Amino acid sequence: MINQREKAYKVLRDAFTYGQFRPGERLVESYISEKFKIGRTPVREAFRQLQMEEYIEILPNKGAFIKKFSDKDIEEIYDVLAIMEGFATQVATNIIKSSDEKKLNLLQNQLKNFARNKEYKNWLETNSEFHNLFVKRAGNKQLYNIVNTLRKKIYRYRFIALTHPSDIEGHLKFHEKIIKAISKRSSKQAGSIMKEHVLNVKKILIESLERYPHI
Repeated sequence: MINQREKAYKVLRDAFTYGQFRPGERLVESYISEKFKIGRTPVREAFRQLQMEEYIEILPNKGAFIKKFSDKDIEEIYDVLAIMEGFATQVATNIIKSSDEKKLNLLQNQLKNFARNKEYKNWLETNSEFHNLFVKRAGNKQLYNIVNTLRKKIYRYRFIALTHPSDIEGHLKFHEKIIKAISKRSSKQAGSIMKEHVLNVKKILIESLERYPHI
């Protein structure tokens, strides 16, 4: 059963991600506790975890604030992710199982439905599962930890890339190409497509942030 700290963490992370709070906004512990019907101690503990993951920053004598990344921060994170996820996909392609291929196709079909119905939250969670499969199968614990740490930092921004003008159909086409390369066991090609895909997401996100600087 989920404990109160974990509940507070998930509730707050989702609230930050899906726009209930804005980057730069101050977080008042008592207000958060009352709003989400969670004790102040679990909220405080969740703040510490969210601070470690760079969702929020706590300033002495000022309090907690939603962390806002610069365009340069986001570009740098996506550049690193592109290299690492591309490498993970290349490695995973050589050892992936038939059950994994079935899973990827299932996730892809779910993503198509979520895109069609504009279910962006479900898209984001399922898309994370799609990408995570390659990082897990690569079998490199350090790589897995780094990729997941970076992805957590930009979780909210990944959602922004979906809900503002973007090319979700383009994302799906990249996935199809990756799945096709994997079915042929073309590891270098699969890795290259994944790298291109992540860099394309970066491009869309940066364009969205430039168009809507206050989101």
